[in-house]
Amino acid sequence: MGGNKKGLSSKEDSLNSGELANLLLACETLRDKVVVYGMAYAGLRVSELVHLRRTWINWEENTLTVPIKQECSCWECNYIKSPKNGIWKPKTKHGARTILVHPQLIPVLKEFLEGQDGVDITRQRVWQRLKILAKNAIIRHNTYPHGLRATCASNLAHDNISSPGLQYVLGWARLSSAESYVRTDRRRALKEQDEIYSNIGKKGIDNNHIL
Repeated sequence: MGGNKKGLSSKEDSLNSGELANLLLACETLRDKVVVYGMAYAGLRVSELVHLRRTWINWEENTLTVPIKQECSCWECNYIKSPKNGIWKPKTKHGARTILVHPQLIPVLKEFLEGQDGVDITRQRVWQRLKILAKNAIIRHNTYPHGLRATCASNLAHDNISSPGLQYVLGWARLSSAESYVRTDRRRALKEQDEIYSNIGKKGIDNNHIL
């Protein structure tokens, strides 16, 4: 199905704001929007997205809870050779988490889940739809589920989330996964640098700090 090139982090394929906007405009159905929003704004793994249920959402608190496990009747959890036996679990124990639902995802999920209990789409179909949507949006680099999760991580890092916070939201087992985003966020670094230089301009040049 493809993905990021060997040796590269998925963050290399994260979308910028313009690309993400174009991908959303390319969505043809409400399900398309749930797929894109679910990974790019909520940071869900593709396996979490396709197993999402209405019971995961607390509309009063606007939270989404990925359970430790749940009964599942899908082909993957019942007929593919594995020890699942009709039980779905997150990729790791850290995948079971409760996160806030992004404001732009709330109305999309509410409308979509009014008429059904889950997303009702396979992993393979998610990959296929993303490929089609990216082509229609004229996104020239590889677009795939982990790339959209990387988009979520990059945007949260840019908005000053801490490394432990990012680790929790994305459900990563290792803190280093989050630190790589927080440490290398170019936009955040330039923003902070701009604020420093702007303050210097407002205060005037201090001759004591001239090298």
